Amino acid sequence: MMLLGCLLDVLAYIFFLSADNYGLLLLATTCFGLGSCLFGTNAKACLLALAGDEYSEKTRLLGKYLKVTSMSSMFAPLLVIPFIKFEQIELLIWVCFAMEAVLFALMVKPFYQIQTLQSLVKFRFGQIREIITKEFLFVHLMLFIPLSIATSFFVIFPFLFDNKLAAPEHSPIALFVNGLMTVSLQSYFSRKINLTAKQTVWVAPLLAIGIIVPWFITLHYISLFSAYVYLVIFTVIEVYALTAMANLLVKFDNGTNRGFIFGASRLLLSIATVVVMNLIPHLFLV
Repeated sequence: MMLLGCLLDVLAYIFFLSADNYGLLLLATTCFGLGSCLFGTNAKACLLALAGDEYSEKTRLLGKYLKVTSMSSMFAPLLVIPFIKFEQIELLIWVCFAMEAVLFALMVKPFYQIQTLQSLVKFRFGQIREIITKEFLFVHLMLFIPLSIATSFFVIFPFLFDNKLAAPEHSPIALFVNGLMTVSLQSYFSRKINLTAKQTVWVAPLLAIGIIVPWFITLHYISLFSAYVYLVIFTVIEVYALTAMANLLVKFDNGTNRGFIFGASRLLLSIATVVVMNLIPHLFLV
């Protein structure tokens, strides 16, 4: 499934490069979404399978995975700056396509070597009942507000720097700072955060308050300084919430259902994020 996810990304670039109508663009976007979801959820499942039965080892490897993805998110904006400066967007897409195709080719052999070492876990409808437990739904209900707001970075901060401060050049800087802080905090949080479902009853409201209240204070005392102070607060809560959820999923499943529990979690959070992001313009961007 990881290979399929990577292949879908390759196909997405092909559709994107050849797009001359809305249908192909929609198909390319769909392939990007499915590809990233398949690759991400199954990559986590693969790491859990390689980690053995130790909870600490599972969270350590998962933390490394989140750290690597954060590093890519941090450096990607820097790589595209020359292409944007010289208005070579099509060349940028070709470069991304070439990189994705090379990565796909390089993944094939290691993937099949891992397959020989690890037993496959096939999907059963009974797994839905095993995964969607009361605890699973409860922690998603508790954490969906901070997690959904945390994934709205690309809505909140462009609004802050572009609309409120008339300083759009600070948006990519904010993204870089966000990525740098995420990389710095990820490993530590992965090792130290060990929440239980019951603890989310009081932790989740604190996270929600911590990410919402400073936003309105920032708007009231709007300046570059207050914007970057809020960026620091936002990033700390973002990394904490994402890591707490990842570690809780490991604790609930312990690798039994591999990628299925991560996929189910991502589906629920995607639905919650759509709802929250549609509310943000009315509640936050004032």
